[in-house]
Amino acid sequence: MKLVKARFLALCGLMVLAAATLAPIVAEAACPQIIVTCQNGDIHICMGTQVGGKCQYNESCLNC
Repeated sequence: MKLVKARFLALCGLMVLAAATLAPIVAEAACPQIIVTCQNGDIHICMGTQVGGKCQYNESCLNC
C-alpha cells in the first residue's frame, strides 16, 4: 500500500512540474499572430502576449 501511495505522489509531483513548465507556452498561444502587410510589400508577423486578459502587440512590429 505504501508503494502505491509513493508512486501516486510521485506522479502528482510530475504532473505539477509539467503544468508549471507548459503554462507560459499555453498563455502565449492564447493571442493570435497578426500578419501586417506594409505599403512597400513587406510582410511582418507580429506575436502577441497576454496582458491582463487582453492581447498586446509590439508597436514597432505593427508600424511599417
